[in-house]
Parts: sequence; C-alpha cells; structure tokens
Amino acid sequence: METKRDTSFTSVVALDEKRQQNIPQQYVLPPSQRPSPTPVDHISTSLPVIDLSMMYHPAYRSQLIDQVVNHGIPASVMKDALDSAEEFFDLPSDEKMCFASTDVHKPVRYGTSMNHGTDKVFYWRDFIKHYANPISEWIHLWPSNPPAYR
Repeated sequence: METKRDTSFTSVVALDEKRQQNIPQQYVLPPSQRPSPTPVDHISTSLPVIDLSMMYHPAYRSQLIDQVVNHGIPASVMKDALDSAEEFFDLPSDEKMCFASTDVHKPVRYGTSMNHGTDKVFYWRDFIKHYANPISEWIHLWPSNPPAYR
C-alpha cells in the first residue's frame, strides 16, 4: 500500500533559512514541558555537559564532536557519513520531501518528528531514517542524491 507524501511540516533547515521572526506553533513546547533552567537535584552533577550551541562555531565544532569516543568506527568512515548527511540536508527542500511520509514504518523517511500525525510538538531537528541491516536489502531505497550517500 502506497502512503501519501507528508508535506504538513516545515523542516528545521527551512525555518533557519527563512529566518522567521515567529516560531510556528507546532514547534513550541507548552511551558509545563519545557526544561528547567536550573539544575534538577536528582541528576548527578558528574554527568558531562555538552553545549550544542557551539556546534556551529568553527573553533569549537571539532571539540564537540570529539567528545564521543571509543565507539570503534574509523574516523574516515565517520567523516564520509557526516559529509554525505550534510550534503543531503543541504539539498533543495523538494528533493528531500520526496522521502517525507506519514508512515512511521516506511523503510526510508525524512521528517522533523517521529509521528507528525500524533506528535503535538515537533522536534527541533530534521532527520532521515532508513533501514540498514542487512545493507544489501535496503541500500537501493536510500537517497541517490547526493551520489555519495549510498
């Protein structure tokens, strides 16, 4: 059964590009669900704090990424994967939207939220999700643009 393409969301990338003055309501958490600006007593203060606001600062980006270690994936593989993902998210919206779907079980799906039909608030991120194991059964469904993605 073919699922209808989901064009009911605005990608976070598109929101950023538009530099909108007002945030669309579907991206605003109700006050009761917003994180507390003060530390919660039951959370250990020994947990590392990773400040994601530095992700776009050229001098700190590599330090931020380097905080995740000992996973066994070669650095060259990670770089290639990140470069391909960046190229995908830099594509024009219409090229990415061909992977948008309301079907959460679709083997390749682009979106901002896990389930646009039921989520009351969308996440502040865009994602592409795809099945990958075993790769031989799924890679033909992955985006062909950018060419290095597959």
